Amino acid sequence: MRSALDSSSGIESNAAVILESITDAFYALDHDWAFTYVNRQAEVLLGRPRGDLLGKNIWQEYRPLIGSEFESLYHKVAGERLAGSITAWYPDHQRYYEVHAYPSALGISVYFRNVTENLLSQQRLRESESRFRQMADAIPQIVWIVGPGGKAEFFNRQWYTYTGAEPMETTPAEVAAGFVHPEDQAPTMEAWEAAGRAGRVFSVEHRIRSASGEYRWFLVRAEPERDPRSGAIVRWFGTSTDVHDRKLAEAALRRSEARYRSLFASIDEGFCILEMIFDEQGRPCDYRFLETNPVFERQTGLHDAVGRRARELVPGLEQHWIDMYGRVALTGEPNRFESESEAMGRWFDVYAFRVDEPEDRHVALLFTDVTQRRRAQQNLQTDARRKDEFLAMLAHELRNPLAPISAAADLLATGSIGPDRLPGITAVIARQANHMTGLLEDLLDVSRVTRGLVTLEKKPVDLKTAVTEAVEQVRPLIEEKSHQLELRLPPQPAFVPGDRKRLVQVLANLLGNAARYTPAGSGRITLAMEVRDSSIVMTVRDNGIGMTPDLIGRAFELFAQGERSVDRSQGGLGIGLALVRTLVHLHDGSIAIESDGPGLGTCLTVTLPLLARQADDQPFAKAEAGTGGGSLRILVIDDNADAAQLLAMFLQQCGHRVYIGHHARDALALAPEVLPEVFLLDIGLPDIDGNELVRRLRAMPELAHSVFVALTGYGQPQDREASLAAGFHRHLVKPVDSVALAAWLAGLPTAARVV
Repeated sequence: MRSALDSSSGIESNAAVILESITDAFYALDHDWAFTYVNRQAEVLLGRPRGDLLGKNIWQEYRPLIGSEFESLYHKVAGERLAGSITAWYPDHQRYYEVHAYPSALGISVYFRNVTENLLSQQRLRESESRFRQMADAIPQIVWIVGPGGKAEFFNRQWYTYTGAEPMETTPAEVAAGFVHPEDQAPTMEAWEAAGRAGRVFSVEHRIRSASGEYRWFLVRAEPERDPRSGAIVRWFGTSTDVHDRKLAEAALRRSEARYRSLFASIDEGFCILEMIFDEQGRPCDYRFLETNPVFERQTGLHDAVGRRARELVPGLEQHWIDMYGRVALTGEPNRFESESEAMGRWFDVYAFRVDEPEDRHVALLFTDVTQRRRAQQNLQTDARRKDEFLAMLAHELRNPLAPISAAADLLATGSIGPDRLPGITAVIARQANHMTGLLEDLLDVSRVTRGLVTLEKKPVDLKTAVTEAVEQVRPLIEEKSHQLELRLPPQPAFVPGDRKRLVQVLANLLGNAARYTPAGSGRITLAMEVRDSSIVMTVRDNGIGMTPDLIGRAFELFAQGERSVDRSQGGLGIGLALVRTLVHLHDGSIAIESDGPGLGTCLTVTLPLLARQADDQPFAKAEAGTGGGSLRILVIDDNADAAQLLAMFLQQCGHRVYIGHHARDALALAPEVLPEVFLLDIGLPDIDGNELVRRLRAMPELAHSVFVALTGYGQPQDREASLAAGFHRHLVKPVDSVALAAWLAGLPTAARVV
């Protein structure tokens, strides 16, 4: 209500309160014929909420008004700046409306009401009166006839008996002056003259003086008789019926009924009166509807409820509703509560109170359907939870590329980087920064991506390289969950026409989902790639929680996620497979999902068109040896190529000889050849985890004096204990402080250095 009132211009708050309380419908139009205010009664009559009308043009919203008497009235009031009124038929609503229009500073103000029932009732009443007057001689009412010359042709004997007048030829004006109460004379004659001009039924209620001088109320009606050929009125048949006692009783009843009905119909809450029904043991078992207001039907959806039982209308009605109303009927204590009816599928805010005498067991209800509010609250709670989850996962995902950027920053901070090495460092920073920027852009424009509005920069892309980059991004999560990742890649390069960043995004998303939705400690994730005649098929398979048929059906919808549990706290960014499917389709590919059910893992298959061009693939690279006396031979093993390269470059600047590998097999192959004094080993390697690798390396006699350092994203006490137990001398958590690492290496015993 407040927002609607605030949006209405030019109306003071106190006036708005009055307009909301009146029984007439009201709306205001500006000079452009746009709605600026709509009160509650107007919403009811127009059948539309004010929010749908405010600011909209009346001629566009209600086209049947164009060319109608209403349009003429509105333009006349707006042009002449004079008030006007009309009662006319509006065919679009099948109603008669009584309309009063007034000019205002901002346009015009319109008050209107539905008078269809009144007009139809008057019509039925006139028909009844016509039949009644034909029997005038047989009834005790005063009956009279006025001829074409305006003279009274006939009064029945009831007239003379009541008034004591002598028979005489007279006119309606003379009768009014001689017998009608002075206050009623003018209205009577105005009505008579108007009836004569319009040729319609004459009907008034006025007080007539009796022979004793007492005035009593009479209902006076006259029906014109017309010439069948010319249509001219030839005479009037009239009756005057004593309605004095009824008039007084009806006036009192109308005053009471008007107050009740005005309140009953104007409130915007559902209202009904119930008659409670109790069983033989005195327990409430049902209730019957005695009265309902229009809002009752709209809020409950129950039609023709009056006289019927609740269980008849709602067979599955919960007993707690009947119990609550029964207590109100028995104790007389009102009750305000909010509860859900599962049978009706709605929430209600209800105020129940007893009416009439206790023995009547009648209960009145004022209630509001709050289902939308409840659902909105639930949606807000869901949105808030998703927002928190989204922000948490976003922070997690953004940390992955920060490790090589941090290492590059430390390396640059030494100030001793030669010009020949700066391009490599800046390329790593740019690549990781671009990845972060792309991720943020995707998140900020999910709608554009999922609707297929992304423009791809397609170039030949080796999917094996994209796999490596994707694994780099997802590695921390895989290590955190202690999953086993197996890559089954073809020996030859696998080129496709595509956008490298987007393809990495697809693969990282699939691997991330597999890691998130696979229980920690026992996860097995396999990424297999197969090059066929004209396509490349990639499958990502896990032994995780699996998917139900329902979830498979909506897995590619935006924000669709599997159920979370404590051991699966990472639930994805919420973009999910909807983004993956869109990106795959943009690459002219396809994606499919399979699962045998909950707990039986999931397999996603991506098929992309093959590009004929291929490229060489190198399993690992060897960094150039640094210069400077007393250097250490260091072997860096990390499947994150950028992180390994930057760390190697930094250590080379410190004067060490550094070798690089990206798999456990690289370490096992290089160790006997170069005999490193220091091993910097990532624990989460794609083939053999770092703990197992250090055990195998330490089993080599030639490495008995080597120092083994674990580089990992795991930093919990149990992780440190596991690495030390496996044979590592030190446990470092990524991102590594390169300066501190260099200082530590410089402090190693002299015997460990290269001579």
